[in-house]
Amino acid sequence: MSRSLHFFVLVFCLCAAFPGFAADTATASRLQQQGQFEAAAGEWETLAQRYSLEKNLIAQAHALLGQGESLSALGMAPASLTVLKQALAISGTDTALRAKILGAMAQCKLMLGKQEDAEALLQSGMALARESGRDDLIASVLGSLGLLHETRKNQEQALQEYQAAADKARDASQPLLHAQSLGNAARTALALDDSKLAGSLTRQSLEACKRLEDGHDKAYLLISLGQLLRRLDKDDTRAGQTLRQALVVADAIGDRRAKSYALGDLAQIAAEQSDPSNADTLYQRAIFAAQEVGAGEILYRWHWQQGRLQHSRGNTDGAIASYRRAVFHLQTIRADLGMGVARTSSFREVLGPLYFELADLLLRRAAAEPVAEAKQKLLGEARATVEQSKEAELQDYFQDSCVAARRNRPGTARFGNEVAVIYPILLPDRLEILADFSSGIAQFTVAVPSARVIEEIRIFRTLLEKRTTRQYLPHGQALYRWLIAPLEGELHARQISTLIFVPDGALRTIPMAALHDDTRFLAERYAIATTPSLSLTDMGPPRTAGGRALLNGLTLPVQGYAGLPNVEAELQAVGHYFAGKTLQDKQYLVGNVQEELSETPYSVVHIASHGQFEGDVKQTFLLTYDGRLTMDLLEKLISPGRQRNQPISLLTLSACQTAAGDDRAALGLAGVSVKAGASSALASLWFINDQSATLLVSEFYHRLSQPATSKAEALRGAQMKLLADKRFNHPGYWSPFLLIGSWL
Repeated sequence: MSRSLHFFVLVFCLCAAFPGFAADTATASRLQQQGQFEAAAGEWETLAQRYSLEKNLIAQAHALLGQGESLSALGMAPASLTVLKQALAISGTDTALRAKILGAMAQCKLMLGKQEDAEALLQSGMALARESGRDDLIASVLGSLGLLHETRKNQEQALQEYQAAADKARDASQPLLHAQSLGNAARTALALDDSKLAGSLTRQSLEACKRLEDGHDKAYLLISLGQLLRRLDKDDTRAGQTLRQALVVADAIGDRRAKSYALGDLAQIAAEQSDPSNADTLYQRAIFAAQEVGAGEILYRWHWQQGRLQHSRGNTDGAIASYRRAVFHLQTIRADLGMGVARTSSFREVLGPLYFELADLLLRRAAAEPVAEAKQKLLGEARATVEQSKEAELQDYFQDSCVAARRNRPGTARFGNEVAVIYPILLPDRLEILADFSSGIAQFTVAVPSARVIEEIRIFRTLLEKRTTRQYLPHGQALYRWLIAPLEGELHARQISTLIFVPDGALRTIPMAALHDDTRFLAERYAIATTPSLSLTDMGPPRTAGGRALLNGLTLPVQGYAGLPNVEAELQAVGHYFAGKTLQDKQYLVGNVQEELSETPYSVVHIASHGQFEGDVKQTFLLTYDGRLTMDLLEKLISPGRQRNQPISLLTLSACQTAAGDDRAALGLAGVSVKAGASSALASLWFINDQSATLLVSEFYHRLSQPATSKAEALRGAQMKLLADKRFNHPGYWSPFLLIGSWL
């Protein structure tokens, strides 16, 4: 979004850098106050270039700060940070200016979910603000600290910071900061279930608004307070009044973005009051206002809401058209879109429903479509919509806009006749399954709500890890009946031998290989692989056979983690099938791994070390003897192979784990091959420090070394060997190993 309306952003105001600065920047400042941030950013950039030629570094830094704030208001945090870093580098000893730049940078870091970075910047900014002796700067930093605490769910501390910011702003005669801080405090009090305090603070903020001159910040503050009032009041009378005041201000200053937000929120009130005709008119006006300034970050929201409204009125065609427009606008701005100013929610929670609501409508329409060609077109669009969602979700998890840029790589091939790609789609009222065959897509609908499926998934995953019982079996059978049984006839008729799952949400946390048909496990019937997104899967020719392998592993206890005594045997077994190099224990250092991968074209990278996948990518890592490989560092180490056009064919992580029930952590594991730039990954959902893991991995590589054996077939063969061993036939031993990415 251009400006989060859940948080009242405390923007530092530019002050005079030298005589004549205010006159020079009048146009840029006016555009900012009108909400025309693209134009404002352009004006600031032009000024910065002019001041650079004039060698007026302080003025240039002020202009860059203005450009950075405009980009941030558009949700373009990475671009804003680049500009703000330039401003900081030339800000010299101007204490107040440096404090402002650090505060703006902290806001960007919060947008990107980088809380530790934001905290460090705010601490530095507070030290400078106190050194300057300016209460207005101190108030701004306090407000940002409140936002940081709120992001961390520390509401009590956030409330204290916001109230302190309001007091400082009042003492400094800063009415805007005062009003914003009161609004922030009101919202936080409501989050603490103190509606009485929230109501009092909201009234104070509204009263403070009356003393503000019309401008962009006043309009947005009124909109935010209107949203807050909708949560506080049983009826929407005061909320509607406040939003209409915002609309008047927006019209007065020509701020079309603020106008669009006010109209859209009024449309939502009308829709909730069962006034669909008025709601539709207001949405149309909101969309038109956003179109006037090319605000894709707003357009997708109103098209989405309009689609919901039309669907509720039974206008399916209109709803689908609106949803399509919403997805289009979201796709165009997604690379620069944060999850709001404080990134407190995942993509799946905030934006994922847009894609799945569109897919839901398309699948309903496809089920009723009698014409085969039209049906295939609808199913293809539904599948593409789900793929778009998965690409965006991976980008959000890894906080890497380059992830989605890897789609449709050169060399990607269509899968063969023996392969079926399975998309299980969890919807509130049913399970939809798309089976993508070489000749087309088949649709299967199962009347089981997503909540029921997820409940069964959670139980199944927990019981699978209990290797002394068979309590998992009825749950594995139930999931089989829902996910596989409806497809069995088609799979048999088409002589399918390999299943590729593109799972969603909770389905990523379980191994499909362990599903059971009352007689056999699914892995006994099919070779199985999983991928986070088919369009991000490199299905080019495999390079594993005959290639070189870099084998890495820890047997010793380091950094508080237990030793892995079976790793030495595992590395020796894998080394039997490949030429290459082994880095074990004290040789398994980050620097050594980097040197090897930069100098030698390896087709296999094997890491037998503790690996932890968490819902927060910053907590996801692979352990080395001297440190940790983060996902960003792993990507950096493997990238030389891609640059030489010799990408890693297989990345094996034989001792990693994800927490049961953590769908985001499982997403990270599912996306590891995409992030690292490897064609395939072999990784485990949960950790097994046991001889069984060494046996499975060794057998996998043995089978992979045989001619014309795919990675999926090699994994199936290894799993079947353990299943035939009475010591390890429980699926808790062999099923957690997943082949991710290319199955070839």
